[in-house]
Amino acid sequence: MAVKVLAVELTRPFPTLDHLDLARYSHLQILVRQKDHPIGYVWVEAKSPRFLQESYLRPVIEQQLFAELNQAALLSLLGEADHLLENGDEELPHVTVAICTRGRPQSLRRTLNTLVELDYPPHLLDLLIIDNAPEDDATAKLVAEFPQIRYVMEPRPGLNWARICAAREALGSIVAYTDDDVAVDPLWVKALARHFANEAVMCVTGLVAPAARETAAQNIFEEYGGFGRGFECRYYTMGMRKHWRFWPLGAGVFGTGCNMAYRKSLFAKIGDFDPALDVGTPTHGAGDHDMFYRTLRAGYILVYEPAALIWHYHRPSYEKLRDQLYDFGRGVYAFWTKTFFDDAPMRWRTLTFATLWFGGWFVKRLLRRPKGYPRGLVMVEAVGALRGPLAYWQSRRHVRRIQQQFGEQPLPPLLGEPT
Repeated sequence: MAVKVLAVELTRPFPTLDHLDLARYSHLQILVRQKDHPIGYVWVEAKSPRFLQESYLRPVIEQQLFAELNQAALLSLLGEADHLLENGDEELPHVTVAICTRGRPQSLRRTLNTLVELDYPPHLLDLLIIDNAPEDDATAKLVAEFPQIRYVMEPRPGLNWARICAAREALGSIVAYTDDDVAVDPLWVKALARHFANEAVMCVTGLVAPAARETAAQNIFEEYGGFGRGFECRYYTMGMRKHWRFWPLGAGVFGTGCNMAYRKSLFAKIGDFDPALDVGTPTHGAGDHDMFYRTLRAGYILVYEPAALIWHYHRPSYEKLRDQLYDFGRGVYAFWTKTFFDDAPMRWRTLTFATLWFGGWFVKRLLRRPKGYPRGLVMVEAVGALRGPLAYWQSRRHVRRIQQQFGEQPLPPLLGEPT
């Protein structure tokens, strides 16, 4: 059965749900917001039209999120919860929003329709599309329909090449990245941008909620964990090492690449995105994890801000979900392979953690399959993980071929890698 995903704002009237097909949806998954701050999810069985009325839903929300609502009320009383979104525009930085895309004009159109509705001062907002090694002009024609959006073509194939291009083309001091399969909340950029008032903050990530749960594959992905990282604002630093000796190798906890923003000056300090990682290379992932990790290792602050909300359209078919999870495993172990060779002080911690993770995450899940989560998907991700180290070495050769083609400075060799 499908799950209907929607959002309600407690300070405004609830959306009308009379049109909802109760024969199709078994439950409602409601993202609850108060004064535009997400505070949690509520689940409601869609048994009858009575269950869809505000008079029924509001008491259910208050019951399921009792603790969260009390905490939100306390923060509001202290003035902390309202700070991010209600201060004057004069404190906001100039932000470039970059979407890196390739060959998906239909989903990109949906994203652009929400992008142009952003609540941010127009003179401080730069909207940028990076068309990565396009095979046709469909994306260029689409962007031409939106005069407020700039179009740049990046000929080097690979998501991280497109991200590098976006940082260099950005007019803003902050570069906010998202993907072509999302819908952005109007307050997304404003919530990200506020944290950069702290000069030590170099990266901010945000909440990624499911835009739809219409298929079994989309439901399975959410049961797996999805992209969400909770509803509490968190500041991450290298000082947290004292609580966990492998910090910050589990970089997936910090956020995801479809909702991240960086101070542009960071790239001059720690280097660009690694073009040997992520989509368009043999690794097919973890370019975001690598940059989160490097930001923290350089001594800067990374912030997770749930008020920076994006809705993500998960892959609808089981076959595409299998491919995605294979890429997850392959990408993260490619990232750890890079870390092993690049970050000498973390070398043996990386090797130990990668070994423990394989046993703790894959083997245990194979032996104790989570309810509703197919064992075959665990196996697929595990196989991808085993492929990760070789994929990274292959990817570096792939990058060198691209650099030779475009006449660029080659990557420095890793330890033991032939030049």
